[in-house]
Amino acid sequence: MEDSELGRRLQMLRGMQWVFGANGDPYARLLCGMEDDPSPFYDAIRTLGELHRSRTGAWVTADPGLGGRILADRKARCPEGSWPVRAKTDGLEQYVLPGHQAFLRLEREEAERLREVAAPVLGAAAVDAWRPLIDEVCAGLAKGLPDTFDLVEEYAGLVPVEVLARIWGVPEEDRARFGRDCRALAPALDSLLCPQQLALSKDMASALEDLRLLFDGLDATPRLAGPADGDGTAVAMLTVLLCTEPVTTAIGNTVLGLLPGQWPVPCTGRVAAGQVAGQALHRAVSYRIATRFAREDLELAGCEVKSGDEVVVLAGAIGRNGPSAAAPPAPPGPAAPPAPSVFGAAAFENALAEPLVRAVTGAALQALAEGPPRLTAAGPVVRRRRSPVVGGLHRAPVAAA
Repeated sequence: MEDSELGRRLQMLRGMQWVFGANGDPYARLLCGMEDDPSPFYDAIRTLGELHRSRTGAWVTADPGLGGRILADRKARCPEGSWPVRAKTDGLEQYVLPGHQAFLRLEREEAERLREVAAPVLGAAAVDAWRPLIDEVCAGLAKGLPDTFDLVEEYAGLVPVEVLARIWGVPEEDRARFGRDCRALAPALDSLLCPQQLALSKDMASALEDLRLLFDGLDATPRLAGPADGDGTAVAMLTVLLCTEPVTTAIGNTVLGLLPGQWPVPCTGRVAAGQVAGQALHRAVSYRIATRFAREDLELAGCEVKSGDEVVVLAGAIGRNGPSAAAPPAPPGPAAPPAPSVFGAAAFENALAEPLVRAVTGAALQALAEGPPRLTAAGPVVRRRRSPVVGGLHRAPVAAA
């Protein structure tokens, strides 16, 4: 397909979301991903009832009880490359829906199988064993920071990339290539629901193909438990998609939420930093919009949901209580462990990466807290646009005081 045609279709899909949003649909506005704080849209959606039908055609809920039941219901399947406006992709998945190639469109049973297969590398016990490596990576990156630096580009964005490169054994000569691919895939989770710009979409497709070739060559299959053919590449690619941008965002949001007066006290020490990381992921869940499609006719909250209808759970709203800023607040004292269901409930696919995301986020906060005693903002924070799923950070300059 010619770039001009691909660009036209991307613009058409984007335009539909804008039109629906401009006509008063808060879910469509949320999908546009143009505001730093999605809370006003969450609040507006709550006023529409426990479950309502958006003009996009999707059934939408921000209710914790109903959302949890939907995500746990095996009568709801994962989407298969459908846009919320029901537009056919006509082979566009490789550009506008790269998650289709990156194993993000898994049915529940396959996601659960991969989680078991990946347990020797990514399960809770395995992640505990990786902790010295994770600590070493975070300490090394924190120690090399200048007095003024970009929190995203020079620290938070590098931590998960370096950790994953070490875990999967990416050779030193391929590290720069791996880092470029990870950066190019920053919008991938968002692209599942929000059309990205043409150049970014093409870059994501190229990065996915390059990562596939890289991981095929590394062959992680022997390290897994009872894997099927291709599982090594699938698991490795999933960690890139489910860890890199979510960890970057969680680190950045947490530090920014503690500046200027409270940093670094709440993150001093492994236990405290881990608790703060857990709270951050609970409040600003890294996979904020979960989509499902009904496998059969259902009745949900008094509404008749037909087979094939899209049902959306706003997991990001479930982690928040009322209006709030984009960054999580600092705990006034020792942090209480968050409810474990909120992070994992965002999407069952996340269960594969959850232990690693928590561990890397906590270790990164601890390492940074052991550096300069004070950090202050050194410029405006810039968030990625078209990022309704992750709420990604683009730039956050800070300085040691």
